[in-house]
Amino acid sequence: MTDSLSRTIIESVGTYLPPREVTTAEIMQGCTNTLTIPLERLTGIHSRRRAGDTEFAIDLAHQAILDCLSRSSFGVQDIDVIVSTNISRWDGRNQVFFEPPTSCRLKRRLGLPAKTLAIDISNACAGMWTGVFLVDALLRSGDIRCGIVVSGEYITHLVDTAQKEVVGFMDNQLASLTLGDAGAAVTLTRGQSKKHGLVDFDLYTLSKFSPFCVAKPTDKSHGGAAMFTDSIKVTEAVIPHVAKHAKLVLSRNNWQHEQVQHVIPHQTSELTMKAGMRELRKLLGFDYTDRLINNLRYRGNTSSNAHFVALHDAIQEEKINAGESIVFCISGSGQSTGTALYIMDDLPSRMRQPVSTDPVSTDPASTKEEQEDDVFVMPVQLEIEAYGIVHYPGENEPDTVTLLAEAAEECLKRSKHDRNDMNLLIAACTYRSEFLMEPAIAALTAGVLGMNDDREPQDEKKTFAFDVTNGEVGFLKSVYLATEFTRVGRANKVMVLASEVENNITRRPDHTLGVRSMASAIVLQESTGDSGFLCFGFTDFANHAKLREVHAGWHEDGSRIYLTCNDDGDIWPILLDCLVEGIEEFFKENDVSFSEIDWILPTQHTDAWIHEFADRMAFDPAKLIDLKPDQNGNPLSSTFPLALETGRTIGQFRAGDVILIASVCPGVQVGCTLYRV
Repeated sequence: MTDSLSRTIIESVGTYLPPREVTTAEIMQGCTNTLTIPLERLTGIHSRRRAGDTEFAIDLAHQAILDCLSRSSFGVQDIDVIVSTNISRWDGRNQVFFEPPTSCRLKRRLGLPAKTLAIDISNACAGMWTGVFLVDALLRSGDIRCGIVVSGEYITHLVDTAQKEVVGFMDNQLASLTLGDAGAAVTLTRGQSKKHGLVDFDLYTLSKFSPFCVAKPTDKSHGGAAMFTDSIKVTEAVIPHVAKHAKLVLSRNNWQHEQVQHVIPHQTSELTMKAGMRELRKLLGFDYTDRLINNLRYRGNTSSNAHFVALHDAIQEEKINAGESIVFCISGSGQSTGTALYIMDDLPSRMRQPVSTDPVSTDPASTKEEQEDDVFVMPVQLEIEAYGIVHYPGENEPDTVTLLAEAAEECLKRSKHDRNDMNLLIAACTYRSEFLMEPAIAALTAGVLGMNDDREPQDEKKTFAFDVTNGEVGFLKSVYLATEFTRVGRANKVMVLASEVENNITRRPDHTLGVRSMASAIVLQESTGDSGFLCFGFTDFANHAKLREVHAGWHEDGSRIYLTCNDDGDIWPILLDCLVEGIEEFFKENDVSFSEIDWILPTQHTDAWIHEFADRMAFDPAKLIDLKPDQNGNPLSSTFPLALETGRTIGQFRAGDVILIASVCPGVQVGCTLYRV
C-alpha cells in the first residue's frame, strides 16, 4: 500500500490499565501442579495488570477511548466509525457477551451519533491491526474522516484455567500464564502532510497454521475458558514469515537500516522476540536489537492491543519521538501476518502534554470540514457471482467451520473463479460452535479449504481472513467492507461466509433463540453490468442497547455452559419501530421510494412479525419475501443468500429486479441495502 495521497495517521492513542498488579511469581505459586519452569526469565515478564473484579473487557475499552479522546482534536460527534477488535467479550461476572456487539454498547456509553458505523471484528491478536486496516481503507476511499479502533482485553481469566490445568513445560496452556489485561484505543484520520503516517501496510493469513492456537471453553468440570497453543509450531510458522514479510515491505519502500529507528513486534515473550530479531539480522544483515521496543516486563502479553500499549508506553517514556520511523511486525493466531511502516508526526509531544478539555492542535485539521479534501475514490458496485447454501439436518450443535467449508465448496462449484483467487475472506458469524473465541472462524475455514493457506510474502495470490460479529446485520456490514476494500484496491475477489448455530440446542433446549442452523457463502466481484449492491445504510439505536443481551456463562459449578438471553420486555415491537425508522432514513438519504422496489426482504423473526412489518410500511404484500421462519427458524446472517437461492429456484426473480434487504438485530442495529438482480 503506497500512494501519493496524504497518509493515514494515528491522531491520538490512549490506554487503560486496571490497577491490580500480579507478579509472575504469584501466578506460578497459584498453579495446582508444582512447576519448576523459570517463566519470568524465559519470558521477561515480571508482572502484569489484572481486571475481573469490578472491571471487564468493555470497561477497559471504554476507559481507553476516554484516554484517547482526551488528547484528540476530535470529539464524540466527529467519529464516523468505531471498530471493536477485542478477542475477549467477557464483560461481566460469568458473562461472555454475544449480542449486542461491543461497538454498539460503547456507542451507548460514549454518546456517539446514531450514524456512526459500529463494527465488531474478531481476528485474534491481529485484531486491532485488522481494525486499523479496515479504517485505513475507509479513509482512503473518502467514506469517512475519522475512526476509532479499540480493544479491551480482559484475558487473565485464561490464567485461572491454566493454573488449574497446566502440568509441565510442554503443556499447551503454558502461554496462558503470560497474559495481562489492558485497553487501547486509537483515533485515525488523514494527515495534511505526506511525510508522516502509514507509509505501507499489508496483512494476509497463513491459514494452514490456524489450528495451532485456539481459545474456547475448557472441557474440564471446573469450567472457564482455555487457550491451547502449540508454541513450537506457532514460533516455527510465525517468525520466518514475519521476518520475510518485513524484509519485502522495507525493500519495496527503499528503507535502509539507518532509516528504521524502532521495531515493535507482537509482545509475547522475550524469547520469541529475540528469535525474531535473529531472523531479521539473518535476512537483512543488520542487528535491530537495540531498536526493539519491549514493554513485557510490567505488561505481559495483552493480546490484540499489545502493539499499541507498547507504542503508548514507549512514547510516554520518551523512547519514540516526532519524525522517527517504526516497523510494526504483526502476527496473530489464524495465522495473520503483516507489516506496517510508520513515520511519527508530533503525536509524542502532544501525548506528553497535560490532559486538557480544550481542543488539541494536531497535524490534521482540528475539524473534519477543515481537513484537506484530497481523497475521492470512485465507487464500485459488487455483484454476487456465485453462492452456496448448506442446511444442517441434525438435532445437535453443528460444527461451524465444517458447515462454512461445505457452503464455500458449493459456492466454488458454481463460480468461475478458483479458491485461490479470493484475496479477502470475511465470516459474518456471531453464534459459533463451541463458543470459539479465537482464531477467526474465517481463518479456520480458509485452512480447511486450502485457500492460499501457506503463501510466501512475495506471492501475488494471498488471502486475508477475519470475522465480523455484528449479528444478523453483520452480513450487510461484511459486504459493505468488501465493497470499500475493493474500492481502494485491496481486494478484487471476495468471499463472504455466514453462519449461525443454535448453541443451546443440547445445552439448554428449553431456552433456544430460534436460529436456523445453516451456512452460506457468496463470491463478490465488480459488477459487469447493472446488477449488484447499489447502496448501503446503517443506523444504530444505542438507547435500546440493553433491549436484548445474550451472553454465555458457566453453571452448576462450571460443568455446563450455555447462552442466557435477557429481554427487556417484549422487544419485537421496538425492533419493528427501529427497522421502520431505519428504512425511512435510508430511503431519504438515497432518494428511493417503494415504487422502485420489486421485492422486500426483512428480518425473518416470525411469520406474523414479517406481515406486521408489511402492514406498517404499507407496501404491496405481494412484494414481501417470507422464508417461513415459524417452520424453519430464523436464518439471521444467511437471510439474503437463502432468499436469493429460494427465489431463483422457483423463478421468483427476474433480471433487473431490485430487492430491498432490511435487517434489524440487538444493538439496536439496522442495516439496509438495495440489490439489483
